[in-house]
Order: sequence, then C-alpha cells, then structure tokens
Amino acid sequence: MILRDIAPRRARRRPLRLAVALAGLAPLTIAFSTVAFSSTAQAEGLAVTAVTLSSGGLAEVERRATLEGDGTLHLDVPLEQVDDVLKSLVVRDPAGRLEGVSLDGLATLEETFRRLPFGPEDLGSVARLAQALQGVEVRVSAAGQRLEGRVLGIDERRDAEGRVTRTLALLDAEGAVATLALDDDARLELLDPALRERLGEAAAVSARARTDEMRRLAIALDGEGEREVALTYVVAAPVWKSAYRLLLEGDDAARLQAWSVVENASGSDWDDVALTLSSGAPVTLTQRLLARYWAERPEVPVGADAIAPVRPDEGAIAAPRAARLESAMAFGADAAERVQAAPSAPARPAEVREGATAATWRLPAPVDLDAGRTLSLPFIDAEVPARRVSLYQPERGERHPVAAVRLENTTDAWLPPGLVTVYDAGLGHVGDVDLPGIPAGESRLASFAADRQVRVVESSRPEERLERMVIVDGALRLTHLSRRITRYAVENDAREAREVLIEHPRRAGWEFASEALVESTPNHRRLALRLAAGESGEVAAVETLTRRQSVALADAGEAQLVQWRQAAEGETAQGLERVLERRRALAEVERDLEGIARELERAVEGQARIRDNLAAVGTDNALGQRYLADLEAAEERIAELEARRTEAEAERERRREALAETLRRLP
Repeated sequence: MILRDIAPRRARRRPLRLAVALAGLAPLTIAFSTVAFSSTAQAEGLAVTAVTLSSGGLAEVERRATLEGDGTLHLDVPLEQVDDVLKSLVVRDPAGRLEGVSLDGLATLEETFRRLPFGPEDLGSVARLAQALQGVEVRVSAAGQRLEGRVLGIDERRDAEGRVTRTLALLDAEGAVATLALDDDARLELLDPALRERLGEAAAVSARARTDEMRRLAIALDGEGEREVALTYVVAAPVWKSAYRLLLEGDDAARLQAWSVVENASGSDWDDVALTLSSGAPVTLTQRLLARYWAERPEVPVGADAIAPVRPDEGAIAAPRAARLESAMAFGADAAERVQAAPSAPARPAEVREGATAATWRLPAPVDLDAGRTLSLPFIDAEVPARRVSLYQPERGERHPVAAVRLENTTDAWLPPGLVTVYDAGLGHVGDVDLPGIPAGESRLASFAADRQVRVVESSRPEERLERMVIVDGALRLTHLSRRITRYAVENDAREAREVLIEHPRRAGWEFASEALVESTPNHRRLALRLAAGESGEVAAVETLTRRQSVALADAGEAQLVQWRQAAEGETAQGLERVLERRRALAEVERDLEGIARELERAVEGQARIRDNLAAVGTDNALGQRYLADLEAAEERIAELEARRTEAEAERERRREALAETLRRLP
C-alpha cells in the first residue's frame, strides 16, 4: 500500500489547456476544464502499525492516523488489492461517524467515450478521428493549406506501389465541397468548444486508464476533536514459511528452534510494525467488487400469445512406548571429536497464543522491513523430548531402516509444518526432515538419514482353512479362516544398542496380534524391538480374517455336497450324508428325464422325415406302404417315450419332496 495525504472533500475547477500529439500525425490542440483537489492535509499519514500474516496467504493490515474534526482519509491501494480492501475494510473512529468510501471505478474510460461520437481507437490518427467526426465543424491545416467546414468524410486510396493517400472532404460556409490531402504534418482543430473540452477529457482519461495501477480510496468521516482513527483490512499476501533447526543434545532431548521467513509485498515500508504470525488456514474468498455486473433480463416478445420467460506423519493413535536409540553415523574418523555448539537463543521470546482454529506468535519487538524485502526471525526456541529410533518401512523396498527421532511437542501451541535441519551435537549436520504440523502434546517421527548398520529381512506365510461348518434351517453355514504370519528378522551390526520400530501396514478387516505391538497409526501398526550391540532378533505379526458363508442346501450340487461331507464331522456330516443320498436319487431321475427328452426329440425328427417321404412318393406303391408302416411304428415309439417321461416327471417330484423333507428334518 502507498499512503497519500489527506485532502478536503470540496473541489474546485480551473481551466487548463492540453496539447495531444497524435501518433505519426500533427498534434491536436484543444481546451478543456478539469477538477483538482486541494492538497491541504487534515490528518497525519496513515502509517502501517500492525500486520498479521496468515499461513493461508492473507495479511491483516492495521493503519492509524490522527484526525481533527471532519475529514477525509486517503488510502492509495494497488488495483489488484482493491476488491479485498472493499470486502474487508473496517474503520474505527472513537469520536466520529463514517459517511462512506468512494473511488474511481473500472469503467471510467467506457463511461467517458459512451457520450462521444468517437472511441479510444480513433485517437491514434487525424484521419480516423476526422472520419468519426463526420458533420462536425473543424479547422484543418496541411501542406500549407488551411480549410474550415463540416467534415464529410475521408477518401483513402492505395497506388500501385502500395503508398496510401488520405483526402479529407469538407463542406465550407458557402456550401462548397473542398478537399485537402492529409500529410504527416496535418493539424485538426475542433471549433465546437463543448466537444473540444470533452475530447480533451477523453484523452486524459484514456492516458490515465493505461498507466494508472492504483486506486485512491476516499474515506469520509464526521467527528469532533482530535482523535486517532484506525483502519483494518485483509489482503492477499505471500505465505509465511517456517524452517526449523534441531540439535540432538544427548539422551532423549533436543533443542528445537523455529525461524519464520516473511516478505513485505504490501507496497509500503514497515517501520516499527507489530508483526504477528498466524498458523491458521482460514477460508479465503474473493469477489470482483469493483467490476460492474449487469443483471440479465429475459426478453419478452410482443404479442398476445407471448409465453412467460423460462427461469434460467499421520500421528500415533495409541500412546508411544518409551524408546531410546543412540545414533551412529559414519562422518569420518574425526567426526566424534567435534562438538556442535548450541544455537543462540532469541533476544526475547515471541508471545504465543493458541485459539480454536489457529496459533499465533506475536514477535516481541517492532519490525522494520522495506517494501519488497524478506526477513527471517526466530519465533520458537525450546527444549523438547526427542527419542532416537531406527524406523523400518516395508513399503520402501529396502533392507535398511532409516534413522529417525520421535519429537514431542511440549511447547504451548501447535508447531507449523516446515523443513527441519538436523544437527547432532557430536557429528554436525546429519540430515533434513519435511516435518508435518504437530499439535501441542502430540509427537511425530522425523526421519533424517539411512541407518546402514541395521538390516531387516521380511518373510510371510499365508494359510487358508475351513474353521467351522454347521447346518441351520436348511442352510449350510461355513466359517473360513485366512491367516498370515509375517516375520521380521533384524540384525544390529552397530556398536551401540538400537531401538527398531517396524511399521507393519494395516489390512482392512483383518485382526492383528503381535507381542511387539507398541502403537498404531491410521495406516500402520508399529512393532518395537530393542537390540544390544551386535545382537539379532525377530518379531512376528499375525493377521487373521474370518469370512462367513451361508449356502442353501437345496441349491447345492452333488459335487459340492461331496466336498462338504468330507470336511464335516459329527451330526453335520451325518446330515450332509442324508442330503447327498437324496440329491443323488434326484440327480438320477433328472438324468433319466434328460435321456428321454433326447430320445423323444430324435423320434419326432424321424417321424417328420417319414411324413415328408410319404408325401413325396404317395401311398399307392410298395415304397409308400413301407413308409406308412414306419410312420405307425414312429408314432408308437413317441407315445411310449411320452409315457415314460410322464412317469419320470412324477418320480422326480416324489424325490424332490423327499429331499425337501430331509432338509426340513435337519437340525
């Protein structure tokens, strides 16, 4: 933001003269009047006094000024921020009343030319402007000639060599038509004073619209006496970043220091500004409040029959078990002899507050930061619990785990996400971590390097078996059990003890059991194994899945029944044996019916052939008589098969009823 002085709301008019040079042609001279504000200040500058930067990409800016009596505060705002200021501006005047806020709109150029016979594109040359001013009285000078009259038009011609000549036609005071060739030195002057003034205003507005990237907000206030007026608004701003330094200081402890990286992209210098950092992620909306929107109205046709218009790191679920691991990283023979000095503490700690949706850190000292510059300051400095572990993640597809540290947030507020540079007190820099946000009181595992001195070999064995089988209400209820045993064999080749955490992936619907289970995350089970120097060990994870199935025995086939009977025991096996006998008996008669149906189909086909042959040879010969005998035999065979089919169908119904009765008698 760029602040200007404060001026009274009254304006006065004074005449000015403006010469506009048209591109490639002669200048156009006009006279017009404009409005200018007095520069008499009525208040001190609206200085930036406080800024709150949000990790959601917003800046809440506070400005203050001293005002006496009635007055207008002027605030110059970059055009891209005007919509946000109009949306969020709050004025606090302890002894005054707000009249309103005014500023130039986006359609000033459009509104200016809407009342003129020419457009902005016509200001580029005398010829185009003269063509648009048809019928207007002008005075034109070119090539030493001078003419006055009403513009009739422009004749434009191109010769064989591509040269363009433009000729202006005028109607003079005597009613004669005169022409004048428009050369590069042509000069056009409007004789109508009112139109000349409007042309001058249009030229000025057109120039301002192409170069003005600011809008001045005039905030009118009525009040009494001298008082301090505050303005607050919210605009888009670069997201502030956090970067951590983590110094591992020994057993189960670390020094954590968070630095903020902020940028002043407001357009105004910050002098003694109270800077606050917010970790909130507010809903951010924008709207083009300065732009014009016109409601679309449906057009209703004229006529009696017109119709009405149609309406248009996860975090652990369980509390972690105490774990300890001392890291051993190979950084050279003399690495262990170096001592990493502790980082300098901030001169004064930031004031932290945690609300329902955000944590804020108010920096203890005012900030000076010129527009466009970047500043990095520490805002958290704390001793936090930090346990070292070797973290094995099977999804990585590597045999070695990664060196990690379990950070516990014992500060008073949420720790925002950011990169962490990890230092070891005896080794120096040992790795970097992309740390997610950590709520107060929770912990996260931060992995920073490979641990090549620990090896993990994974093996698994799946098992499938039928666990239980029982007959209930004519249905066989089966219980299948799937079992998977995963073993992790761990070897510690380091000279120090290791606490190894294995992240076993969760499988939806499976029950999990392991003696090494210490905690769970939304996607993993964590198994812990402590190994002394040079020691090996193993942990096992057992997963089971129970699937239940119910099958109506009346729909079961013979092969299925045989398989189930072989797997069943006791009363269930006896019941399945009875059902199998009935199913076999039913299957036997069903096979007989299928055989009868095939024989009957062949008999009917043979009868049809005999009838065709008989029709072809007739009955008054020996061959015809033989076909008659064959036809009689075929009909007898068909009658016999139909009788057998009827008997077999009746038997099938009896056996079906016997199967149903057996099923009803089952337990």
